[in-house]
Amino acid sequence: MYTLQIIIQGAITGVVLTMSFGAGFFALVQTSITRGYKKGLLIATGAIICDAVFIFISIFATSFISEEMPKYASTVRLTALIAFLVLGIHSILKSSNIKNNLDQTQKPGYLYITKGIILNIVNPLVLVTWLGITLFLESNLKYSSFNLFIFFFAVLVATFGSQTVVCFFSHKIKNYLSSAFIHKMNIVIGVLFIVIGIVIYLNTGNSELDMNQAKDLLN
Repeated sequence: MYTLQIIIQGAITGVVLTMSFGAGFFALVQTSITRGYKKGLLIATGAIICDAVFIFISIFATSFISEEMPKYASTVRLTALIAFLVLGIHSILKSSNIKNNLDQTQKPGYLYITKGIILNIVNPLVLVTWLGITLFLESNLKYSSFNLFIFFFAVLVATFGSQTVVCFFSHKIKNYLSSAFIHKMNIVIGVLFIVIGIVIYLNTGNSELDMNQAKDLLN
C-alpha cells in the first residue's frame, strides 16, 4: 500500500509539472501542430532524458549542486537569456514561412530531441525543482533509495504520458486551425520564449526559496 501511495504521488507530480505551462509545454504544442505528433514526442523524449539526468544529479550530488549553483548564477541566467532569445526569434521568423507554406523541410529527429534537452538545460528552475523535491523526500518523508527510485520512475512515466497526450491533442486540432492562426500562434510562442528568457535573466534568484516552492508540489 505504501509503495502504491508513492507511485500515485509521483504520477500526480509528473502531471502537475507537465501542465505548468513552461517553455517545454509551449514547444510541445507548437511542434505537434506545425510538425506533427511524432516530432512533438521527440521533444518530449529529449525533455525526459534531461529530467532523468537532473534527477540522478539531485539524488547523488544534492549538497554539491546546491552549494555550487549560486556561484554560476549570472552565467546560467545569461545562457538562458541567449538560448530563449534564439528560440523566440527563430519561432517568429519561421512563422512567415508557415503562413506561406514554405516551411516544408524535413528535419532529422535528433534536432527535436536536442531541442527538448536544451529547453530543460537552459532553464535553471528545472534543476532547482528536482533538487527541492529530492531534499523534501529525503529530509521530510525519509524516503529510502528504493522509494526515491519508485517515486521518480512514476514521475517520469507520468510526465511522458501526459506530454504524449498534449502532443496527440495538439496534432488533432491542427485540422481545425487556419494557416493564419498557426502563423499568429508561432509569433505568440516566440514572444513567450523571449519573455521567459528575460524573466530568468532578471530574476536575481534565491535557490533556497525556489527549492521551497518546489517542495510545495508534494504538500
